[in-house]
Amino acid sequence: MSITAIAVALEVGPSRRIFAQALDWIGWCRAGKDEETALHQLVIAGPRYAPVAARADLPFTIPPSFETFEVVERVPGNATTDFGAPAVLLPSDQQPLTEADIERLISLLTACWSTFDDVFLSIPAELRSKKPERGRSPEAMRLHLLEADLMHLSGFGPAFRRPDPARIAEQEAEVRQQIIAALRAVQRDEEPLPRRKHGFTWTPRFAARRSAWHALDHAWELQGRLGK
Repeated sequence: MSITAIAVALEVGPSRRIFAQALDWIGWCRAGKDEETALHQLVIAGPRYAPVAARADLPFTIPPSFETFEVVERVPGNATTDFGAPAVLLPSDQQPLTEADIERLISLLTACWSTFDDVFLSIPAELRSKKPERGRSPEAMRLHLLEADLMHLSGFGPAFRRPDPARIAEQEAEVRQQIIAALRAVQRDEEPLPRRKHGFTWTPRFAARRSAWHALDHAWELQGRLGK
């Protein structure tokens, strides 16, 4: 049985770090030193993304090779790209959103958040503050994700506010509800007006896909530490 080509965008950093991103599957995004490596990393991440798609109740086929991908967008990145994070608008980020587009984004974004939550909660409470040799402790990672999502929310218009480390769970639920509400408030079938904040240019699709990538990237990092 033939597999339908999966549309992919490439963000190319000045030092040639490349992010490959599956356009219809936010959060499924991997980096490499060149185009082929980035696409191979996307293939490798396919089995890890399948449970995310299942959680969103969307049919998903794991690609057998990078030849399944069709590169349909290629954009120059910046220093943030080379540092290790998607940073720039894609042409598709600037297209109007339909009702179906918005509900799909919400389903996948919620699934990405929940994937991180499940991994975090699988770690014994007494080990969540333990810092590894490299990187953040699980608790510090959760706070970092909250702060980033407050920035993602500000891409829709609200002023950025720093998180309160004493109220992480409460603020986490609040900001996620606010992001979902902001997505549902987007004008259907109208070209979005980009907003420039915090060194990024935002549209609703860019804010959603960046939040999804960030949650999954750290979920998979924790899974790697746990040997999952």
